[in-house]
Amino acid sequence: MDQEKMKLISELEVTMRMFIRDFRKEMNEQLGDGFTSSDVAFLRIINESSNQNVSTLASTLNVSKSHATSVTDRLVEKELITRERSTSDRRVIVLALTDKGSEVLTHLEGIREKYMQKRFEPLSKEDLKELIRIYSLLSSEEE
Repeated sequence: MDQEKMKLISELEVTMRMFIRDFRKEMNEQLGDGFTSSDVAFLRIINESSNQNVSTLASTLNVSKSHATSVTDRLVEKELITRERSTSDRRVIVLALTDKGSEVLTHLEGIREKYMQKRFEPLSKEDLKELIRIYSLLSSEEE
């Protein structure tokens, strides 16, 4: 690989790290009330799919089981989700959204949507499509 390309790759790495750091920080500031973007992702997945347990949730979100346990503990403590025994297999504990969790998710999704619109407003539809195309090329589903 030539030197110029390596230099550009290094610059891209720094730029991506800065963007991701700033993006997470801004998103978490927007959510407020002690909520994180992880909380929103967990609530969304639990809401969309019944019979989620910590292991499947961790796998779906590509995080460690210990992280998934930590987040779900926090969400249970906030009374946003419950842990219940599965009706089909009493050994399995499934996660479910509470009414309060559903209301909070709706509220947080509204905040997230407004933030995303504002954050990506400078980009045209074509720019967004190009970013998706490029990231798709770099993304590796087979690893």
